[in-house]
Amino acid sequence: MMNPQLMVWLMVIASTFFWGSNFNAGHAIADDVAPLTAAAERFGIALILFLLLRLVQGKAESRLQWKDARVLIPLGIIGVFGFNYAFFTALHTTSALNAALIMALSPMLSLVFSVWLLKTRIQTYQYIGIVLAFMGVSLVITGGNFALLHIALGDAWMLGACIVWSLYSVGTKKFAGHIPSLQLARWTVSIGAIALMISASVIEQPFATIPNLSLTTHGILFYMSICGTVLAYIFWLRGVHFLGPDKSAIAFNLVPVSTLLVSLALGTLPNIIQLLGMLLVLFGVVISSGWRPEFKRAVVYKAK
Repeated sequence: MMNPQLMVWLMVIASTFFWGSNFNAGHAIADDVAPLTAAAERFGIALILFLLLRLVQGKAESRLQWKDARVLIPLGIIGVFGFNYAFFTALHTTSALNAALIMALSPMLSLVFSVWLLKTRIQTYQYIGIVLAFMGVSLVITGGNFALLHIALGDAWMLGACIVWSLYSVGTKKFAGHIPSLQLARWTVSIGAIALMISASVIEQPFATIPNLSLTTHGILFYMSICGTVLAYIFWLRGVHFLGPDKSAIAFNLVPVSTLLVSLALGTLPNIIQLLGMLLVLFGVVISSGWRPEFKRAVVYKAK
């Protein structure tokens, strides 16, 4: 039987892959659909899937109080509406890889918010892991040419997305730790989806745009709904609950590596620097997770 902690780590890693591929997917449709409309369709589908999952599941859940609404509504607005509006807006004016690199700042921001909100004590090995992982991310995204990084409007939007996501990750642990991860994901996604659909209806013209989108665009949004939303949110929130936001946030460094892997699948071959960068990211994640190899002590017998 698989170790429960290992299972949680695999779920967190799977969520980072789904999110990493979201950068490729979002960038692919950026010219075809407006930000709020894209986010509204994505999370409208996700909302239906979450409700169907709840219907199929059928068993009783944790009974929520009215006071929980004061937590769930801000978390849904911040983590779903805020992040996705900034995410889709950013991909109109920046590359998928550049956006993924900026998103890799999330572990550091989550670390700061954890120290502030959760009074978390960070160990030296975690700092070392974060630095190594960020160095690897930088190599992966830039290919060793840091001149690729430039200040642009899209980069600023992605930085905003990174900030609100880090707040969401730490906030779920601080203010909603008593709510089961699946229930929390469904509520926050539902709240964010409703906010996105209302905003899209007011600011953009989704009812005129969505019917005219290509099947490819709808397919990409459907993938982002199932894998990049429903599964990713469930897996990620479970990781935050069991591992804590400080440890699970370290795995977020795998997001840009996943973005690169998807690019590889589309025909882009890596160079030596990119391979080195991926190794640094993986090494940094392993160190920050607290994993240590176990060495058996040799038994020395004294000659009689």
